[in-house]
Amino acid sequence: MSAALNANRLDELVSLERGEVDRRIFSDAEIFEQEMTLIFGRAWQFLCHESQIPKAGDFFETPMGRDNVLTVRQRDGSIRAMLNTCTHRGNAVCRAEEGNTKAFMCTYHGWSFDLAGKLIGVPDVEKFYKGDLDKSKYGLVHVAQLESYHGFVFATMDPAAPALADYLGPAGRIAIDLIAAREVEIIPGVQKFTIDCNWKFAVDNVFDWYHAQVTHMSAVASGLFPPAEGEVEVGGARNTLGESLDIPSGLMGNGVDDLVLVSEFGHAAAGPSVDGLGGMPIDTSWRKRPQAVEWLGEVGSKVCGYPNIFPNAWLATAGGQLALRVPVSPNRTEIWWFSFVEKNATPDQRKMTVMLAGHIFGPAGILEQDDGENWAQSTQQTYGHRSRQVPQLLKMGLGRGKVVKENGLARIEGSTSEHAQLWTYHAWAQWMKGLDWDELREATIPPDTL
Repeated sequence: MSAALNANRLDELVSLERGEVDRRIFSDAEIFEQEMTLIFGRAWQFLCHESQIPKAGDFFETPMGRDNVLTVRQRDGSIRAMLNTCTHRGNAVCRAEEGNTKAFMCTYHGWSFDLAGKLIGVPDVEKFYKGDLDKSKYGLVHVAQLESYHGFVFATMDPAAPALADYLGPAGRIAIDLIAAREVEIIPGVQKFTIDCNWKFAVDNVFDWYHAQVTHMSAVASGLFPPAEGEVEVGGARNTLGESLDIPSGLMGNGVDDLVLVSEFGHAAAGPSVDGLGGMPIDTSWRKRPQAVEWLGEVGSKVCGYPNIFPNAWLATAGGQLALRVPVSPNRTEIWWFSFVEKNATPDQRKMTVMLAGHIFGPAGILEQDDGENWAQSTQQTYGHRSRQVPQLLKMGLGRGKVVKENGLARIEGSTSEHAQLWTYHAWAQWMKGLDWDELREATIPPDTL
């Protein structure tokens, strides 16, 4: 690591004590390159859901940092994942993003590989290689580790990484369980689009329940969301003349009964608890099903906010969706949306799920269009010579978040805060130090107070 990114420098970039983040982490090219190696080159990352590749030969391509990975269902029913790059001259061996095949063939020179990545065909191999090419040595390169948790497939490029369940810990497993406990399958098709922002802005917004009243006032006014039941709290937001806008805060729950989870390796969740939903029209009845009760436990069953599995997998649990924030460059991020539906859903329920998946988040999503403009503007301002010297402030609730540690979980109960955002950036800084796994775990153990 360069001198500019040593441990002391990283501790200056993110301060838990002051609740401040240096804006340069959102636009510095050197920092971005280090992220590709130290975070995306090591962390467990989501690849696909098993229901996307049900049959032998089914495959799905997903980026892990800048590496493109093919996840393939084998003939024996197992799953393998390998780099989509030919071991001859590096060309992609598959141009499709998903589908079914009997083998992969590079369109450059015709080298072909079976479903397990084994090199099975080289044109005129004896004529041109004179028997000197040992095909057994040049199969496709596999990920270091591949595991599935309740149908959600993850991989890491680091052979020394802990097992997936250990990496996720209780908080990460709850994040997935909040969708998986409903016995879901994928809705065909993944929404993909690009926003001119740094990937970390798109991640920390997962936890931001302070912005909804203002950012999404047009979404409320459009009537897309049913009106909240009972008395609705208004006020707080003002126009440029200082006049109250009387905007309902129904998208934020009641804002005073929130639940935050913070975890080793940087996983976190934040938002209203079940009791804090107020009049928000969200179905929570499935949480009483035996499987949900068993998997989620007492604390997990109360989580209604959004979790993020570090580094970039957001579980939008209310609607049953998963989003990847895929870094392309310091100021460019691809957003991928996977949407799920319960296997026993009626046709009408499926139709409603598809409608909401397209109209709330995604390229046509009324919420994400609002959010994307904010992320792009926030990223753009980090390039200004003077503007980038103004720190990001994450001081809401700073020093007031008592961390309760029970049953392997660390939680903070209270009103809307910025604890989860600040924790994510603190964990980011620890990853960027290049610590080994034991050191990284130790450095991301939540303190007693945030």
